[in-house]
Amino acid sequence: MDLFSKLRGVTLATAFAAAAATVAVAPAKAQTLGEIAQKGTVTIGVLTGIPPYDTVDASGKTAGFLVDLANDVAKNLGVKAEIVPVNNASRAAALESGRVDMLIAHMTATPERAKTFLMTNPYGAYEMRFVARKDMPLKKLDDLAGKRVSVPKGSTQDAAVSGFGIKGLEVVRFDDDALAMQALISGQVDATAAVAAVANDVIKKNNLTDLEVKSDVPIFTLYWSMAVRKNASELHRWLNNYIYYSEVSGSLGALHQKWVGIPIPGGKLPTF
Repeated sequence: MDLFSKLRGVTLATAFAAAAATVAVAPAKAQTLGEIAQKGTVTIGVLTGIPPYDTVDASGKTAGFLVDLANDVAKNLGVKAEIVPVNNASRAAALESGRVDMLIAHMTATPERAKTFLMTNPYGAYEMRFVARKDMPLKKLDDLAGKRVSVPKGSTQDAAVSGFGIKGLEVVRFDDDALAMQALISGQVDATAAVAAVANDVIKKNNLTDLEVKSDVPIFTLYWSMAVRKNASELHRWLNNYIYYSEVSGSLGALHQKWVGIPIPGGKLPTF
């Protein structure tokens, strides 16, 4: 074989390898409504491990508010739902890589995320509140002076509580929400900052009758959006329509009430 033939063989092999690599990392095609209909399924990344928003059913599968919502999205699209469990660390990569077509994963529509994804109008919200012993007075922020408050390090509640500037307040950081809550239960801290619905679920399931969510000192209310890739503008518009109609028809609120036990916090959902 002459040198030209060898070089041509190497070039073709390189081209085929590059093409194969491109196919391997190409995003899922279901970006338009027509493509989703043709595929017959929509793959939805759903955040798990956050009771009461989710649980595990008798067959060992994830069930709950987000799963029901994902299934309803698919039903209204006229296709089947393929549910892919994700967590906070993996959800963005799952959407970027094409592993999922969209996310219903408790993502807040921050300006930074909006650079990467198309974020829908909010479909839900949560209230961040202080949790402490019932006998601890907490009517105003200054009541936290000299107290120890646990937070997950680097979290939104870490930023909020640290920024209050309360004299003598010590912010104690842990790796995640569960450890921050456990610090309160074990008496290492005087209070913790947690999602109210999650904290109430922990208190109820563990019969922690000496603890309560303090409602007089709100920290903040954050809203969740669904997310799609930048080139899925048609799906993005459809989802905004779906969320609007689900709210005004009452089905979205009923679903939240069913699983979380309370109306969606914050009143009427905002649009943008």
